[in-house]
Amino acid sequence: MSKGNIRLERVDRKGQVHFYLAKDLRIGKAKSKVTKYIGTSEPSTSELEQFIRASRFDIEMRAIKKKAEVSARRYISYPFDPSEGLEVIGSIERFRFLYLACQELLSVDEVALYEEQLEHQYVGGTTAIEGNTLTLRQTHLLLKEGMVPDKPLREINEVQNFRLVKRLRDSHKGKITIEVIKRFHSLVMSNIDMGSGELRRVDDIVIVGREGSLCPSVMIEDELHEAIDEYYRSMDEGMSPFIAAVRFHHRFECVHPFTDGNGRVGREVFNLMLIMNKYPRMVFLGRDRERYLHALSLGDDGDEKGMIKEFAALLISQRTDTAESKLRSLTDIERSK
Repeated sequence: MSKGNIRLERVDRKGQVHFYLAKDLRIGKAKSKVTKYIGTSEPSTSELEQFIRASRFDIEMRAIKKKAEVSARRYISYPFDPSEGLEVIGSIERFRFLYLACQELLSVDEVALYEEQLEHQYVGGTTAIEGNTLTLRQTHLLLKEGMVPDKPLREINEVQNFRLVKRLRDSHKGKITIEVIKRFHSLVMSNIDMGSGELRRVDDIVIVGREGSLCPSVMIEDELHEAIDEYYRSMDEGMSPFIAAVRFHHRFECVHPFTDGNGRVGREVFNLMLIMNKYPRMVFLGRDRERYLHALSLGDDGDEKGMIKEFAALLISQRTDTAESKLRSLTDIERSK
């Protein structure tokens, strides 16, 4: 007998039958489960439903922890030592499975509304990092209702362009390639830069908020090819997709392949990499600008481990409390039915 994805399990121990609530788990090829003891008397159908409703949040959280532990052990620890790598990757995986658990409990309409709200936060954040002054409400009204605020045309176009960016992100199914990256740039910089979609051909530009030498323009295409190859090779070798995406993002920003729009395009490709591997997107809120730039600067200084930890902490701190509250509220709704 089961209720949703939580079932009743009987265990015979020395002639005594014990009853548990059980949730089966599958992580890649690995199988596991979490259980909760409910006694020696077999519950009726209505009693079972009550047990499940009362225990769902606890079981879901334990399942998330178990999935994260199993999943984290599938990946190599590089660039960390084994124990530190397990801790860092485990924290990323816990948040990933928390996010997925929320998605599973939402209806189709609820998922659509949640994703719309997240998209507007993301667009507002990724453009604010580059100096755009539209508020979150103005961003929402522009994207949702077409209400144009009293702002410079460039800033309005920066936000509106993400309608087309989203279509490309949602429809793209293949590998990341230079052509895909150039396509994202052409959409991000539409009606802003005459050279949209074209790789940089000059070297005398400044990276705002960053220090370090710029990749010569003649080497950009080769550097991007190497960065893309390294990204896929590292995952083939067992690297965490999140860590592989962070390392690619830093290298992309160091290459700085376009005259303008590198940050927005780089963050878009970074999030596409996460989405394609079933990880939640990073929102890149404007208030986190300094923290985000600091994370990249750690990579510039050769502190790859520090950079990865900061990216992981940024993602987790942005959304864990909200996700846990959402999961609790969704399971409370189940409990009240």
